[in-house]
Amino acid sequence: MKDIAQRLAAEITGDVKTAEPMSKHTTFKIGGPADLFVEPQTTEDLIRSLEFLRGQSIPVFVMGNGSNLLVSDSGYRGAVIRLAGEFLRTDYGPTTVDAGAAVSLPKLAREASARGLGGLEFAAGIPATIGGALMMNAGAHGCEIGGVIAEAEILDTDLKVHTLRHKDLGLSYRRSNLAPGAVVCRVRLELEPGESEALLAKCHHNLQVRRERQPRLPNAGSIFKNPPEDAAGRLIDAAGLKGRRAGGAMISEVHANFIVNCGNATAEDVCTLINMAKTAVAEQFGMELKLEVRLLGY
Repeated sequence: MKDIAQRLAAEITGDVKTAEPMSKHTTFKIGGPADLFVEPQTTEDLIRSLEFLRGQSIPVFVMGNGSNLLVSDSGYRGAVIRLAGEFLRTDYGPTTVDAGAAVSLPKLAREASARGLGGLEFAAGIPATIGGALMMNAGAHGCEIGGVIAEAEILDTDLKVHTLRHKDLGLSYRRSNLAPGAVVCRVRLELEPGESEALLAKCHHNLQVRRERQPRLPNAGSIFKNPPEDAAGRLIDAAGLKGRRAGGAMISEVHANFIVNCGNATAEDVCTLINMAKTAVAEQFGMELKLEVRLLGY
């Protein structure tokens, strides 16, 4: 794998690492090593990387902020790509923001608010990149990122770049219609003029609410999607599982739809609690909980 890494590194401007611990790159602080860890700096880098990896028959996973990701203890037998360089750039217009896919969503919310651009305050506490937020139409406080997206630059599975308008993205609750393997490169947001002090105050309020209602220990956000007309956390709590532990992992005592890493949790510990919650809720309430967290290496 080191030979492959050296050959790929010669093709692009970004870094290429081998046996990179994924615990360093997920908010869960869990995960074994990825065979390759690639950080393209430009769209051309990204395309070259994907072409090279396909030519070597190496599986690829493109990650965002690692905030809704559980990586197997054995790691990932493939290449993880994390966008860097130009994908971290942000350009502001009078009411628009063009943001690279790797831009931090909370940072973007604060910067836009400080510039008097409203519409992103709900996202001040969502630990995601803008690209990752688009892929799953992330939301909070009754709002979703889809509500402010005008268009997005997408690299399709044929490695062709397209600009898709809002109506073409198929955004609905926690999903988009982007094909598996497609990569968000850049997003344009349409925001509204506002008063910066009031917008920043709303950002701060939303962040505080999130901190009060969600655990502070390492976690991957909501484990399950909310069923129609109900809440996964309420069901898990009603099943008597709040505070239940498996090894170093625990169903949060703050919010039952979160599993936290108490310091030495493994992915296996987390999976034990996931299966426990699914079984208990199905048996007691006849409801099937569906994962919101993404799994890698399984």
